[in-house]
Amino acid sequence: MTTTTGPITLRGLSDLSGLTDLAAAHAPEADRARRLTPDVLTGLLGAGFARHFVPARHGGAEGTFTDLARAVRTVATGCVSAAWVGLIYATAGRMAAFLPDAGQAELWAEGPDAAVSSALRPSGRATLSGDVWTVTGRWDFLSGVDFADWALLCVAGDDCAGEPADGVRYFAVPRAAWTVEHTWHPTGMRATASDSVHVEQVRVPCSRSFGHSALMSGSDDPDAAACYRAPLQGSGPPLFVAPALGGATRALTAWAGGRAKRDATARLALTRGSAELDIARLLLDRSVAAADEPGMSREAVARVLRDAAVAARLVRDAVDRVVDLSGSAMLSEADPLQRAWRDVRTATAHGALDLDRSSTQYVRDIWGWTHD
Repeated sequence: MTTTTGPITLRGLSDLSGLTDLAAAHAPEADRARRLTPDVLTGLLGAGFARHFVPARHGGAEGTFTDLARAVRTVATGCVSAAWVGLIYATAGRMAAFLPDAGQAELWAEGPDAAVSSALRPSGRATLSGDVWTVTGRWDFLSGVDFADWALLCVAGDDCAGEPADGVRYFAVPRAAWTVEHTWHPTGMRATASDSVHVEQVRVPCSRSFGHSALMSGSDDPDAAACYRAPLQGSGPPLFVAPALGGATRALTAWAGGRAKRDATARLALTRGSAELDIARLLLDRSVAAADEPGMSREAVARVLRDAAVAARLVRDAVDRVVDLSGSAMLSEADPLQRAWRDVRTATAHGALDLDRSSTQYVRDIWGWTHD
């Protein structure tokens, strides 16, 4: 089985064992309530997830993708939803670092632990008058938004006056400006509370808005920290594997104490599954290490997309296999294996982990093939 050696820490103060245990203790309750408990959310912020990619000048860590992936994987062995929300707060903080300086100063005026949720699917519309945008619309799937201080909302170029038709513009909106609509009723990762938000005629100064081109390609400033120089496609997808990998590791570890001790078929499933998780971890580790190196080539990005999608399938298959052998015992929603299976299935369904989509980019950028 994959194990983590040594303390995992985001800001050098303590390891994450306490947070992981706390998240595990509250996981059944969070699953039923469809949201994390306040204690777990406080723990995520205290561990440094929100500040992980925040610029140092605002008190942040300007951390690495490698450290974040390990931390997310660790917390996910206790609760996949908690790990996912921590991941979103971290990566949304990285996105917010692309705001103009004045917008960054406003967002982190009270410190680097401001919780930011983000919408990655463009929606709504925005119009510009002078140096102020007016934003209206509804955005779905904002993980942890109920407890967030800020939200990053994106509008497609053709709905955003002054933006190129194929572009996307992001807007940082404070908590008081949006209404939460409780639309998150999934099979798994229920406690992420990835609900929808609605804003109506909200005025956003240009200092709290940025175009997506620098985020997509990575900063070209040679003095920028490495975490801002990575292209979004080359850094984001492998991180989405980490919560699923942590949840699958816990599931197989727990399952190993039962039927696998006395059943040859179960032992084979456990052996194969543990190997699949180890392979997934190796792919994940290589991918985030590549993202930590400035100057990713198109070929490197294509490999990261491929490896993330393949790793997600390996994780999913490992859990599916033991579930198939678990019989009626896991039909109860209270069964920990069922929750892990639901969470892993939901996490690995993320669009960034689509193997068909990544294969198109892979063969194009590695072998120069074009799609007919």
